[in-house]
Amino acid sequence: MVRWRLEPELHGSGGYTTAGRLVAIGLAAVSVVVAAHLGVQSWYNGRMLPGVTVGGRDLGGMTLADARKAVAAEAGSYRLNLDAGGDHYTLDAAQLGVTYNVEATVDSAYASGRNAWWPPVYEAPLRLAYELDWPKLNAFASSVAAKIGTAPVDANVVVNNGQLATVPDKNGWTISRTGLERLVQSSVASGNRAEVTVAASSQPADIQVGMLGPAIAAARQIMATRITLDYGTTTITPAPAQIAQWLTFVKQPSGLAYKLAPQVDPAKLASYVQGLAKKLNVAPVNELATVVNGVTQVSRAGVNGTAIDQAGLENALAAAVTNDQPLVYPISSQTVPFATLSTSLTPLNLSQYVEVNLSKQHLWVWQNGQVIYDSPVTTGATGAGFPTVTGMFHVYQKKTDTHLVGYAYGPAYDYDVFVQYWMAFYEGFGMHDASWRNGNFGETSGPFGYYYDGSHGCVNLPLATAKFLYGWTTIGTPVWVHN
Repeated sequence: MVRWRLEPELHGSGGYTTAGRLVAIGLAAVSVVVAAHLGVQSWYNGRMLPGVTVGGRDLGGMTLADARKAVAAEAGSYRLNLDAGGDHYTLDAAQLGVTYNVEATVDSAYASGRNAWWPPVYEAPLRLAYELDWPKLNAFASSVAAKIGTAPVDANVVVNNGQLATVPDKNGWTISRTGLERLVQSSVASGNRAEVTVAASSQPADIQVGMLGPAIAAARQIMATRITLDYGTTTITPAPAQIAQWLTFVKQPSGLAYKLAPQVDPAKLASYVQGLAKKLNVAPVNELATVVNGVTQVSRAGVNGTAIDQAGLENALAAAVTNDQPLVYPISSQTVPFATLSTSLTPLNLSQYVEVNLSKQHLWVWQNGQVIYDSPVTTGATGAGFPTVTGMFHVYQKKTDTHLVGYAYGPAYDYDVFVQYWMAFYEGFGMHDASWRNGNFGETSGPFGYYYDGSHGCVNLPLATAKFLYGWTTIGTPVWVHN
């Protein structure tokens, strides 16, 4: 056995030196610290160190499982009480686009203080880890801002009768959307119930009336564009006031601010070109033909029409005013072919009769199996409750220069009209001229279509047709009315 002994004489007559004592005390202190550190670390292995708090909740001494439950409860208890411009909201984290990360929070809390030399060590309270859905928060803040007060109205330039006029801006009264977002973001990390108040304030417009000078100057430059349009022998030169009608004014970013800029409005330009087309286009005249027992008879020859190239003209005009370039443009056109409207007819085994087709609003005069005359007609207004009767009838009365009075048939038949030729074929229904129609016969649809704008049941005829029929028919002539 080896024994160590420190003899006083080895260190002088007084025993240990002062330096030796300090070394010994230091070694002892380190040993105590290390032992305490290892002891505490061992004791709190799998547990939170003392003094660890998350969102104001003390987790010291908790197991990881208990800490997770506590953090989850803390996150679930979050509520935001928001007073914004007098409106009150109570919202949870999910409604604000906030998702708390319980695992990341617990991991951070467990690591807190474990690298210190002298546990327990006080650490600043930890915040809950979270992820923020910015689009969702932005949508919420925008909805609140839109609901409260009124939004500012930008100054604008409008065109009235070809002249430029300014519309002044108006201040709004609302909350700051970005300010609300910052307040929400600063409160969610606490995990506790938060009280946030946002006051409404005046909001200036992005574009104010004093900023409209450049936009007006640019618009006047566009209005001064020299444009010449040629179509055959016709020359069209849009005036500045007409060019102004094509413009709209668009809000655009300009650095950190905004500006108003004139642009061609495609819809307004298309409306101008369509107006030209109505004046320059020539509608085709459709050919009318009847087919009787396989033989075609043309009662009206067809004529092709023409239509200007509206799309090409619109593109040329838009490019000229957008690029501030003079334009001389020959308007092109294309042929619009006529259509052939054929009606197949099958003659009845009668020597002569009148056929009226309600769906085609047309009449044919048959003699010995051939059509000798045809004409457009207008029959009863079926949609208004005045249909023309269908079936096989015959002319039983003829008169000239007479008045047709409808009151005898009921209050709905409120008419008293003069006609030159009257041919009755069934209980007050007849064929007669109708000068009040101003030549609008044969219409199956549109504003003059028979369905709503027809007669009270009679067959209305052009004057020439009525005159022909009156001279051709006799008492007893069959009249076939069908759909």
